[in-house]
Amino acid sequence: MSKQRKQVTLEATLFSLMALLLLGGSIALGLLESLSKENRALIVMISSIGILGCFMGLIFLDTFRSRLRKQVWFKAMSSWKEHSQAGAAPDFQQANQLSVDSLRQLAIQTYTRIGYRVRSRQDGVVYLQLINPDGMCELFACRQQSELIKLHHIYSLELEMKRTKAVRGFFWAPAGFTKEAIAWAVHRPIVLADGSEIGRLVDCARAKGSRFLEY
Repeated sequence: MSKQRKQVTLEATLFSLMALLLLGGSIALGLLESLSKENRALIVMISSIGILGCFMGLIFLDTFRSRLRKQVWFKAMSSWKEHSQAGAAPDFQQANQLSVDSLRQLAIQTYTRIGYRVRSRQDGVVYLQLINPDGMCELFACRQQSELIKLHHIYSLELEMKRTKAVRGFFWAPAGFTKEAIAWAVHRPIVLADGSEIGRLVDCARAKGSRFLEY
């Protein structure tokens, strides 16, 4: 079982246990009149302690995940920037072979693994909202085509960034971008990721990310 499944199962188990304990306490108070007052009080006390324990467990999981997100995000993004500036050749080089839906799914897996929470995953949504560990919104877009991506696509991303107050944008396009688009984006908080840049992001997510954060 993957860490992701273990995480989801643990949280579901805690919620289920809380519900059962609450039900048990309610039954002891209202339905089991045949029990002595001492036994009913004991059941209620055990239920209350159990519910409190489950609640504290959920808080611990949430706190642990938040701290892990920040640590992983900082390490992964630092590693990616280092590799990007050095122009390192990535191990992952299959981005141009994926369909646009598979590319989008790869992005969701990559960004969640390095600490982002992903919103707007529904089919047909053009931009994914990435919430970084600092609570700020970033946007993601992708296109899978043989031609270079032109400026108007990048401009549309910036307009959406202004509308959503996003602090950064990522545009994945394995085929690359026109010189005009690259020149326009270079002084803006927009990352234009061609096949090599996508590969470097995926490499860093696999090396520095955490599968515990995937959900």
